[in-house]
Amino acid sequence: MSRLANSVLKRDQIVERLTAHPLSLALGAVIVFAQVAIFVGEISNIPFALWFALDIQNFHVGGMLFPLSHYAPLAADITTGAGFQGLDFLASLLLFAICALSLLTCGPVVESHYGTRRTFLAFVACTVGHAAVASALPGKFVYSTLAFATFLVVTSLLVQLERRETRVETQNDLRMLLLMASIVLAAMTSGFLEHPSYHGLLAAVAVGPTFAMVGFVVNWKLQMRQVRLRGEGKVGNLYFVEEIDLLTRDEIEERMNLLLDKIAAQGMENLDPDELRFLRNASARLKSNEQAKF
Repeated sequence: MSRLANSVLKRDQIVERLTAHPLSLALGAVIVFAQVAIFVGEISNIPFALWFALDIQNFHVGGMLFPLSHYAPLAADITTGAGFQGLDFLASLLLFAICALSLLTCGPVVESHYGTRRTFLAFVACTVGHAAVASALPGKFVYSTLAFATFLVVTSLLVQLERRETRVETQNDLRMLLLMASIVLAAMTSGFLEHPSYHGLLAAVAVGPTFAMVGFVVNWKLQMRQVRLRGEGKVGNLYFVEEIDLLTRDEIEERMNLLLDKIAAQGMENLDPDELRFLRNASARLKSNEQAKF
């Protein structure tokens, strides 16, 4: 645990993390304050957990905040007070710990990989997907950031496995532990605790990893498309450079002559996109070299 604390707090300063990964830190701070408020409210017979949970059968505006709540909405009716119970309190602590640790350790990796805007869109997609899948399950209650947390865990695993860095194997073990803990907690609470809202956690551990794998593949394909269009770029941790950057002037002129002969014989329309791009870039390169001489 001390090594984990050192890797999280010592690796980067808090201000640097806030600047580089604003979404992860902001969401983590918000769920901390929301969880404290919910615990205090439930103990004081104020059913904040019910107000923050999305009841699909009886919609209320406060339910839109359901990703901030990690306590099951136990009160049967808002007018009857809270339904605070010991086992549910323990389950909520475990759930909150898993989600908060996922945000803290995996959020920065994913936000660096996708960027803040795309990570926020992923958060919205996981939230909507969680609600959609939970609407088909018994109880039709939705709460917790677990869908987004498992999205972060699986995505960070995919990113680190793609990089093939042996020095992060310990962190990958922690991520696998978080993923397994999420699945076990969702299964155990759904199977052994009474309130039907726990079925929604099963939807979360189904939606998050699914969206993570689909998003990772789609992002990889989009990066490959940009490389094909531009002839250079980055796909994952691989860098692609324009072919012309690897050729000498004589080689460039030789290939240009071949392409010009092809144009003369077959017409410009018979050049493929790679040949057109090479011809354009080669012309610009030779022109810039001529200008540099003068």
